[in-house]
Amino acid sequence: MAVENDHDLLDAWLGEKQRRDERRRSQDPHVHRGLRFAFYGRMSTSEYQDRCSSRLWQLEVCERLVAGHGLVVAEFFDEGSSRRRRWLNRPEAARLLEASADPDRGFDAIVVGEYERAFCGRQFDELVPLLRAAGVQVWLPEVGGRVDLDDHDHRRLMTFLGAQSEREVIRARNRALAAMKAQAELGRYLGGRPPYGYMLVDGGPHPKRADARWGRRARKLAPDPRTAGHVRWMFARRLAGVSVAGIARELNERGVPCPSAADRERNRHRAGEGWSVQSVQTILENPRYTGRQVWNRVANDRDEVDLRTGRPGQVPNLPEDWAISLDVVHTPLVSMGDFTAAQQVRARRPNDGGDERRYLLSGRVACGVCGRRMDAHWVHGRPGYRCRHGYSSARPCPADGARPLYWREDRLLERIGSAATPDGSGPATAEGAAMAVSLGDEGIEVICDRDRVEVRRNSTHPDPYVPVGRHGRRKRA
Repeated sequence: MAVENDHDLLDAWLGEKQRRDERRRSQDPHVHRGLRFAFYGRMSTSEYQDRCSSRLWQLEVCERLVAGHGLVVAEFFDEGSSRRRRWLNRPEAARLLEASADPDRGFDAIVVGEYERAFCGRQFDELVPLLRAAGVQVWLPEVGGRVDLDDHDHRRLMTFLGAQSEREVIRARNRALAAMKAQAELGRYLGGRPPYGYMLVDGGPHPKRADARWGRRARKLAPDPRTAGHVRWMFARRLAGVSVAGIARELNERGVPCPSAADRERNRHRAGEGWSVQSVQTILENPRYTGRQVWNRVANDRDEVDLRTGRPGQVPNLPEDWAISLDVVHTPLVSMGDFTAAQQVRARRPNDGGDERRYLLSGRVACGVCGRRMDAHWVHGRPGYRCRHGYSSARPCPADGARPLYWREDRLLERIGSAATPDGSGPATAEGAAMAVSLGDEGIEVICDRDRVEVRRNSTHPDPYVPVGRHGRRKRA
């Protein structure tokens, strides 16, 4: 307690001394008042960098640069923002731009301690019109002071520095990705949130000797006794032919906590209200449950940020870009045979008489209105397909929203068969059925609109629609 009080007294004395020095400098008639500068700084990560030391060295460079020309009167410092992220997507940089547009902003120029702290690629050129309109200068150590926005040499230098900054990012990223891919194939756990059903346990000494000397330990995945059984149950139900929606409904009826509810500390950005079809589907499609380490299934898009959570956007990678360990490195929750079999299951739904309901086109029909996969739906005793465009009883469609789309399977088969004939005509229900059976193998997809059915052939990937959000799907470029 005495030590804490001593620290508090020392901090108070240092703060008072700094305020006295600032008042003395401001009252000194020999000090050149000059321009008022807004300092902008940035650090890439918050977990592996010290904010205090990073801010101080950047601010020190700025103060030396503007000495004799003015004083730093405002600070804007971004923490945990990649340089690739545009200024409008960085919290403090966006606040600085908003302040620059205010005639009563309280500063005349922006000063940065290092070009790479603020800009990458063509970002400086994007800001030039905004800064020129606001009458705000930019000072950089690379030019020894003010950047002349109308000087060709300065503009060429900014272009060169932007290219160098982007090149540095790309080189570092490629080296890191190559190293992480090699480590993942060897079975190393590379961090991140453990998947539902697993928890992190001690994995022995850290493989890097320097880290091991500091006492750092490796981590590995182990079954979570609270949730591992639910994962095994999900795979068992799927292999029994239960639909993904049916599994989600049963989990909610049993009161099983969903992933975000089971681990609130890591999922504070999610509601944790219950299981959804997407959450069950994600678990059933995750090969890490076979005991192998899998990395690079999803890429973080540092240029786009979710404004609700502040987290970078995510884009699914193609399976060919995944890194999968050669050996089993943690306890599997499902065998490889059962996992692959679960991916091939298509739910068969019994009707009131006990007969099974079969859908020849299940999972192969996409909505031409919103791009989602259409749900198999039994309509008046016949198989059919519908799309509610992301709306449900829990999320009703607004008055001006698109009406649900329905198609009977027999009429779809007629349209598909007609499209398959050389002259584009003919009944061809049988041909349509035969073609439907081969849809998955030949990479053909069916796009349905209100009054149109289009058959497309995709030879590069069986599923050109990839999920980008909870309620939507985006067509892969």
